[in-house]
Amino acid sequence: MKKIILMMLPVITLAVFMNVESASAQETQTPWPGVTKKVLTDNEHVNVSEVTFAPGAVADWHSHPQYSAYAITDVKMKVEFKDKEPVTMDLKAGQAVYSPAVTHKTTNVGKKPFTVIVSEVK
Repeated sequence: MKKIILMMLPVITLAVFMNVESASAQETQTPWPGVTKKVLTDNEHVNVSEVTFAPGAVADWHSHPQYSAYAITDVKMKVEFKDKEPVTMDLKAGQAVYSPAVTHKTTNVGKKPFTVIVSEVK
């Protein structure tokens, strides 16, 4: 049994590094004007992306499963929902928020770009 595990170790290590390489090699996407999204990792359990909004940029109506967002920079955004009043959020760099599954529209209402890391649980 030890011999099999030792023989498999290089294969497992290679698979891990190939997965890291494929995740880091993904290109930056522009899903909406002024919004860039770089997928950091995506598998059957989570999707983790770095998302940057230029001032005034709008991520039009879209849905997420439950997720958390970690502010890399200070954030000033308006979040609109289909069934309740919009919310303006001010986050300082280093703050995080959680949201259950939601359909929303997000706008950078600040004067500077902001970047968040969004982690979606699948």
